[in-house]
Amino acid sequence: MRRLAVVVTGVALVAGGCAAAVKQPPAVDVTGYWRGTWSGYGIVDIPREERAEARLTQQGAHGHGELVLLGTGAAESVPLAVRRAGLAGSRVVFDVAGREVTVRHELGGALFVIDFTVEGDRMVGYVRDADPPVRIVLTRARPEPPRAAAPPAPVEPPPPAAPPPTAAEPPSVAAAPTAPPAEPEPPPPAARPAPREFVPVAELPPVYFDFDRADIRPDAARLLDAGAEWLRANADIVVLVAGHCDERGTNEYNLALGERRARAVRDYLIARGIAAERLTTVSYGEERPVCVEAGEACWARNRRVEFLVRPR
Repeated sequence: MRRLAVVVTGVALVAGGCAAAVKQPPAVDVTGYWRGTWSGYGIVDIPREERAEARLTQQGAHGHGELVLLGTGAAESVPLAVRRAGLAGSRVVFDVAGREVTVRHELGGALFVIDFTVEGDRMVGYVRDADPPVRIVLTRARPEPPRAAAPPAPVEPPPPAAPPPTAAEPPSVAAAPTAPPAEPEPPPPAARPAPREFVPVAELPPVYFDFDRADIRPDAARLLDAGAEWLRANADIVVLVAGHCDERGTNEYNLALGERRARAVRDYLIARGIAAERLTTVSYGEERPVCVEAGEACWARNRRVEFLVRPR
């Protein structure tokens, strides 16, 4: 009877779920540069689709990297941490089980979690608990094969030198063995280029706006005309157009207002001949004031669009 009780107890434990679930080992390696699009809805339920990119490094079943969703300033369903990051990107960590990749903000899943499924060089994911849903589709960017170097130009040998005068032959001495030439050291590995940061330039000063407005004022138009001329002369430059607001209004309203201001400036520059793909907008709302005193003189300085640039 005691042996029967032990067997029955063991069966009950297994049936009750006491056996630990086995986590799937990684079936994919997502290390590399990925680019694609995210799609969701804006703050007034307008469908949005913008560019997305990620740089990931996987080690075993875990990894880390950077995720950038462009143009999210007024996309209410996108997590706030991603909207505020803008082009600077969000640092992320991730876990891999089979073909499933779970991406979290490095400060924790409370900020955002994205669940991806990988198929070959493509992965599709959704922001967890986003309402309306936010879908991200990324494709691995394969590096271009290196180009073959052109053969060196032939070099004509110099004419032979005249033979030296013959001298008396010295006594025969056994020649010392010649040491073989040392093998050349392998070239050092190429250094990984540092990310190019966006920086302000004097040729693109901030432009300012009236309270609760996104219209281009005459003083701003003069500055933008000069900025467009400089951008046409520097075609290798891309620009981050950042909208800002003063502290009055809700966070959500000011994020949308900052996005409208940034897009108004972007549209103005496009109308002056600047290619749309060179201009990316982001809104920081009221989060990055240049003045913190309460009063119109200070608020007027915070109602602005700023420009940051970098080479392509």
